[in-house]
Amino acid sequence: MKCPNCRSVIDPKTAWKGSANRFYCSEFCADAEAQDRFGSAYRVSKDEIDRHYLQRLQKLLPYVRRRSGVALSSPATDFVKN
Repeated sequence: MKCPNCRSVIDPKTAWKGSANRFYCSEFCADAEAQDRFGSAYRVSKDEIDRHYLQRLQKLLPYVRRRSGVALSSPATDFVKN
């Protein structure tokens, strides 16, 4: 019998049973299969997270500047302007 995730031979003594009643060669393969089924719809790229973070930072900076009374200048804020 072979692992449906990595195609290696499954040792009956160490096999893992997944949530879909399939057997896997290891806990890692069983978890990877579960993450692929449930997590793929919820995966977000790092670039998208960074873009959302920068958008929120751009909205927040005017409030911080007004409150402090000092214009903030740093490489991070210069990057946001671009």
